[in-house]
Amino acid sequence: MRQVDVAEIKPGMILAEKIISPRGQVLAEAGTAVTAQQLLHVSYYGIKTLSIQDEEDAIEKYEFDAPDEYIGETQSVRILNSHEFVEFKKAYNKCADQLEEIVNEFVNKQVQLKDDVLLEDIHKVFEEHSTGLGIMAMMLNIQEIDTSTYKHSVNVAIISRVCGGWLGITDKKELDVLTMCGLYHDIGKSLVPQKILTKKGPLTVEEYGRMAEHPLLGYNLLSDAAIDRRIKLAALQHHERNDGSGYPYGLTKDFISYYSKIVAITDVYDAMTADRCYRAGICPFEVIAQFQRQDKAKYDQNVLQVFLKNIAQSYIGTKVVLSDDSKGVITMINDKALSSPLIQLESGEFIDLKERSDLYIRACI
Repeated sequence: MRQVDVAEIKPGMILAEKIISPRGQVLAEAGTAVTAQQLLHVSYYGIKTLSIQDEEDAIEKYEFDAPDEYIGETQSVRILNSHEFVEFKKAYNKCADQLEEIVNEFVNKQVQLKDDVLLEDIHKVFEEHSTGLGIMAMMLNIQEIDTSTYKHSVNVAIISRVCGGWLGITDKKELDVLTMCGLYHDIGKSLVPQKILTKKGPLTVEEYGRMAEHPLLGYNLLSDAAIDRRIKLAALQHHERNDGSGYPYGLTKDFISYYSKIVAITDVYDAMTADRCYRAGICPFEVIAQFQRQDKAKYDQNVLQVFLKNIAQSYIGTKVVLSDDSKGVITMINDKALSSPLIQLESGEFIDLKERSDLYIRACI
C-alpha cells in the first residue's frame, strides 16, 4: 500500500482503503478500481491523497463496461446492429484505405498527395451518414474495429471537423483544412518502426524517443507539399500543450496554431475512447471526467469546453446505470460539472450527481 497524490492517480488504480468524505460518506470501497469521476468528486472535498495498492498492473483491471446483464441492450449494441452504422462503416473504411494508400505512395514513391480524393470520402461520410444516430455516436463504436494509425487519423479528422462546426467554423474550405490537419497529423508515424507502433507493452526509453520523433518527421515529410501551412503545423504541433509541457519544442499557447490546438484535443479524445472501447457500454462521462482532471493550462479551454459540452449534451435523454446499479435518464447537463448531470431515476426521483459525490455514471445503456 502507498499514499499517492490525487493528481497523480490514474483511473483504474486499485484502492487499498475506502474513500470517506469529510461528511462521513463512503465514496468508494477498498479493493475497487477508482474512476475519473470519483477522482473529480474527491477533489471537490479537498482530499489530497489516497491509499493505493502496490500492484503495478492494477490499471489493467479497470473497465468502463456496463453491468453484464445490460450488455445485450446497450446503446452501443443498437448502433452496431443498425443499417445506418453498416453504411457508415463502409464509407469510413474506404476513407481509411485511401489514406493508407495515398500516404504510402507519398512517402515511398514521392507521389503527390491526393487531398481531393480524401476530402471526397470525408464529405461522403458526413453528407450521407451524419444524421439519426449521430456521427459522434458512430465514432465511439467504430473504435473497436481497428486501432491502426490510419484509422486513428480518420477518426481525428472526422471528430475535428465536428468540433470545428461546434466552434462556429462554417466556411467549407476552412473545415476542409481542419479535416486535413486531422488526416495528416500522424503522417510521421509512417517512418517509425512498425514493431514500436504495435508494441502492446510499455515502450522502453529508446522506443519512446523514436515514437516522440514523429511530429518532426511528419513536418519534414510535408514541408515541401503544396498544402495549407496549418496542416503542416498540425503534424508538428499536435503534441504541444498550451502550458509548454508538450513536445517536440515545448511551445506555449501563443506559438501553437489554432487548428493544432483543436487536433491536440481530438487526438487525445480518440486515443482515450479507443483504449476502452472493446465492449458495449463505454461511458462517455468517464472520458469527460478524465479531461476535466487535466490541468486547465494544458489545453485551450475555449476549444475544450465547447467540445466536451457538446458531447455531454448529446447524451440528454439517454438511459444510464449509476454506480449503485440504479437506472435512470439524463435530463440536464451541468455546464460547470459536465460529468455529473441531473438524472431522473426510474422511481421518478431526481438526483443531481454534482451533489451526490458517492454516485457516478457507470454506463450509458
